[in-house]
Amino acid sequence: MAFEHIHSPASLLVLAIGASVVYLLGITIYRFFFSPLAKIPGPLLTRISNVPEANALKHNQRAAWVTSLFAQNPDAVAIRTGPNSVSFNHPDAVKAIYGHAVSPSGFGKSPWYDAFSTTGESLFSTRSKTRHATKRRMVAHSYSSASLYGFESIIDATLDKFFAKIQPFADAGTPFDIYFWYELFTMDLMGELALGKSFGVLDEGRATRYGTLVEQSQRFANYSGLLPFGKWNVRALSWVPIPSIQKLYKARLEYIEYARQALQGRWDASRQQKQPDGKPRQDIMQRFIEARDPETGKSMDFNELRAECSSLLVAGASTGSVTLNWMTYYLCRNPSTKSEILSQLLSLFPQNSVGVAPLPFNALNKLSLLEHTQTEVLRLHPPIGYATPRDAPPTGTTILGTYIPPYTAVGVPAASIGRKASVYPSPDDFMPERWIDGGGGDLATMKTCFLGFGYGSRQCIGRNVATMFVMKMMGQLLLRYEVELEEPGLVLGAKEFTIQKPERRYNVILRPRKVQL
Repeated sequence: MAFEHIHSPASLLVLAIGASVVYLLGITIYRFFFSPLAKIPGPLLTRISNVPEANALKHNQRAAWVTSLFAQNPDAVAIRTGPNSVSFNHPDAVKAIYGHAVSPSGFGKSPWYDAFSTTGESLFSTRSKTRHATKRRMVAHSYSSASLYGFESIIDATLDKFFAKIQPFADAGTPFDIYFWYELFTMDLMGELALGKSFGVLDEGRATRYGTLVEQSQRFANYSGLLPFGKWNVRALSWVPIPSIQKLYKARLEYIEYARQALQGRWDASRQQKQPDGKPRQDIMQRFIEARDPETGKSMDFNELRAECSSLLVAGASTGSVTLNWMTYYLCRNPSTKSEILSQLLSLFPQNSVGVAPLPFNALNKLSLLEHTQTEVLRLHPPIGYATPRDAPPTGTTILGTYIPPYTAVGVPAASIGRKASVYPSPDDFMPERWIDGGGGDLATMKTCFLGFGYGSRQCIGRNVATMFVMKMMGQLLLRYEVELEEPGLVLGAKEFTIQKPERRYNVILRPRKVQL
């Protein structure tokens, strides 16, 4: 009877609950007082919970939250941001965590990336270094110099549409939201490059639901990445019966289906899109479709291409438009820099003084101040401002004298180190010329700490494509118009929607330039 009583369902439930309580109490005491991470400064609640980070994410200020923790602990090189996550803010940490020389067995991408694998692993989301190397090897030629110049005619045609749409605002002197039009431009451009046709948003003058789906889907992925269930994070969060979470999850599903339908059309037409010479149109997706692993001869299947397509559209459209936005804002706030860039443009293109003809990139890329301006705004406002996490090796590691246990997520927030005073003198000031000689800082260290495109083997493979269309856009804009803020004294902060965007919309006024004699 006693034996049966001990093993009754009620008793087993009590035992299970008791064991769970003892376990949770034990792990809490360990994390608070005995874990190697307990010595790392940070809010007390981060020792046992990701709630502080989730709360910062909810309020669109996660990067700013981490930066504020470093400000509160000015002598710390590391801050604890969660039970199993640590952020560093030092140049040596960048090289240790993200550098090319890091051992293949250590500092792999953390489970946070699993939430960004939609229908398969993309170049961005794959955690396997072997698969990443294979994928990068397959598509590297798509971003080569030869390919880059092959995309130029597509960029120029989309720029023509953009300027035709904003010209009426310039003719009338009407203030308008140029960032909105940048978003339409980059969406149509990435549609052309990734899918072989634009989304038509420039023609219609209005955004599609796609932009909202991207933002909400990325937000769901970020929340998922805070859970402790690894590859099951997405499934676990999808079961949470909170209306706001369910809204984000439904947006994720709709986004995945949107990408499937878009790619299906591109896949079916891949052999039908011909150039005048009879060859297939050489946009990025065509090259992905044709890509073969040089070692195995294997190509990507539809789901892999779908994942790459989704990643490409997000990376190109969202980051490109926000970079153009910040460049416009800072150049308006710094007229001397804007005037110097215009002077250099007129020297390079004296026959195109009002920017009507396309600006060939092989000449435009010699304009270093314009490229330095892009770099400077990406330092001040990196698209992803928080730390992209890597797992410490299975044996644990020591970074800057701080012991990190195995599989702890570590990283360097781009927004924090991008404004570190010991690396960048006058870190909050817009100074593109600092990228010439360091501006009082060490130029090599500054370049190490610049994470606007990532770092090491995992940095953005489309960096050159982005730089091309950003410089071509800004070059033509400055040649065509005098650009001014409607509110001359506007001070614009940032909000984080995965991508760091301006905290509010603002207007510019364009005044057409007269022909320079």
